[in-house]
This record gives sequence, C-alpha cells and structure tokens, in this order.
Amino acid sequence: MAKYGIEEFRDNEPITYPIDAKETYGTLTFTGSEVRNKFIYVDDDGEVHENQNQQESWKAKDTGQAESKYIMAYSSKTLEVMDIRVPIDFDVDSLEFDQEVELIGAVVTIGNSKKEQKVITRNGEQIRSVDCKTFPVQVEGVKVKDSKATSQPSQSQSKSEQSSKTKG
Repeated sequence: MAKYGIEEFRDNEPITYPIDAKETYGTLTFTGSEVRNKFIYVDDDGEVHENQNQQESWKAKDTGQAESKYIMAYSSKTLEVMDIRVPIDFDVDSLEFDQEVELIGAVVTIGNSKKEQKVITRNGEQIRSVDCKTFPVQVEGVKVKDSKATSQPSQSQSKSEQSSKTKG
C-alpha cells in the first residue's frame, strides 16, 4: 500500500502522521491566533442538527463555544504563514508577535475538503467547488523560545562596547 494511497482516506476519516516540525518547517515565528466557534444548523422546520446538509441550505448558528484553537506561525523553510491547531486550553495570550516557537508532538492530519477554483470556459470565468486533500498540522503543545529576549541585551551591550572603544 502506498503511503498516501486510497486506503489512507477510507471512510473520510483523517489519518495522522507524526512529523519532525523543525526539519519540515524550519524556524517558526508566531504571527497571531484564532479561536473557531462551534456551529449548529437549523433546518426549515426549526430542527437542530450537528452537521450541515449536503445542499448547504440550513441556517448556521454560532453557539459561542470554542470548538478549536489555532496559532499562526511563519515558516522559514516554506516561506508561508501556516495555521497550527493547538489544544483548546492552550494560553495564546502568553505568546508575543514575532516570537520564535517550537512545536511539541506535531502530527499532520490528512483529510478531505473542498476549495474554490476559478475555471475559464467559453461563457466566461466561473468559480467551482472542487474536492481536495488537506494536510493541517496539529500539536500537543508549543514551547516558546527565549532567543528574542536573550539576543536583545547582547546587541545593546555590543553597541555600548563599540561606542566606548571609539571614544578611547
């Protein structure tokens, strides 16, 4: 069976694979966070459902309860900002913008999704929804690197040493 063969997507259930985050993404720099709330769906008769119907015609209602939490981090290797799913109880307020972070227990989850794609036909440009595979990253935790805090004093210290050398 191939690593990402059809068997890996059986029953539309995502399969997870552990990854070496440092080797795969290089240095990660925190850029922000997002909490996504849980939604319920109400049909025309007022009945509540956990999932949207196939026609996506039921009205979505925000429950106000957090369903998932993500941090965004810039990868020095892929040169992109990526969403990283963290545990719901993770304290994102402890992170500062542009702070280096290290992922603990990182796994990639393979799943099915849909994306919008522009298609040019004889009748003009159309946007169609197409099936695709996604590979989101999920972690057990995030470790904050202290490189930013330790590098700042050493830079100011070296500047003061240089200015004292030029005076003398």
